[in-house]
Amino acid sequence: MKLTVAIFFIIASCDVAVVESFTTSSSSISKNISNNARIETNCFHLKERPTTVTAATTPRSEEIRYIAGRRALLLQPKSTNLAVDHPPLIILGGMAQSIASWEFHLPHFAKDRSVLIYECLGQGPLPPQEICSYAELDTYYDDVSLERQGRDFWSVVDDAFGNDNDGKVDVVGFSFGGRVAMAAAVVQPNRIRRLHLTGVAAERDEYGNVLCLSWKEMLGANYIDIMGEKEREETNNSNSRLRAFAWSIILATYSEQFLASVGAARVLTWVDGVCKYNTHSGLSAILLQTHGGEGQWTPASMAERMKGSVESFKLVVGSNDKVASPDQVLRLAQLLGREEENKQDNCCYKVVENCGHAVPFEAMRLWREDVIKYLT
Repeated sequence: MKLTVAIFFIIASCDVAVVESFTTSSSSISKNISNNARIETNCFHLKERPTTVTAATTPRSEEIRYIAGRRALLLQPKSTNLAVDHPPLIILGGMAQSIASWEFHLPHFAKDRSVLIYECLGQGPLPPQEICSYAELDTYYDDVSLERQGRDFWSVVDDAFGNDNDGKVDVVGFSFGGRVAMAAAVVQPNRIRRLHLTGVAAERDEYGNVLCLSWKEMLGANYIDIMGEKEREETNNSNSRLRAFAWSIILATYSEQFLASVGAARVLTWVDGVCKYNTHSGLSAILLQTHGGEGQWTPASMAERMKGSVESFKLVVGSNDKVASPDQVLRLAQLLGREEENKQDNCCYKVVENCGHAVPFEAMRLWREDVIKYLT
């Protein structure tokens, strides 16, 4: 019997994953499945061409579409009764990730609740002309600040769900997506019920600052480019910069042990995925506008401003995280008003041993079970 299955070589990083499909026999599948296998036979497949949706439209499941101008995927639980017991779950990925990066996790989260994942402004491919005209592309990334991202978050949520569950949601945010989630909590207090953050620190240590500066230099984010948006995306120079950035961000956000276990050939496919699902200009804008390290939209500043506005939260970090050090993640937990360390699974601060920055993809099952347990 022939089956089509999806293999998820998930790298996340500040973030990405490549999803590949192939046809194989059921006997060969059984030979390759282990406790840590990244092979699933029951995953849905995303459709390539997104469509637009308004609040009055009932989205079909398992189809990428644009909601409030953002490329999104909305999944509904099989039983509508279950959805009443749990608020919608919003998933926000890392900087260079796309919706495809999370395809492995999504079916598990959508078993008993509505799940919405979308790409923030600056993430993902260039939008189609019905979302952003050719003439508007030159200014499309002018404002990708965290304040703007926080406002966009609620526009997407409200268009997708209206006033369901009194407008409250649960949020899972990884890396850059975690900072966007914090900005959303600041913009509209008391609407996020539970907030699960992975790889989000109060501030970067010096090594993290070095990494961030190197990424800006690789993408040329510190330089003004007079070319138009479309022309800039088509230049060989932009493509080579994006590939260099992809290699660097993967090496920085995964543990050495994990990368050695998957091998160079597979990592190369991840680099291809970063370049396929993102744009040079979008990632440059995110780096330049949201990684300044000071001001009222840093994680430390937002933590002070969002105290008491979220019912509960949990912070997770890999023990070998080079981007968000465990010490700085613990400091963020303390700023948010909690000081418990990793004493039990439901505490607000947890260190996952032998993982780098990309805990959701290095320790997929452990991380996912932690999220589900916390949210329920």
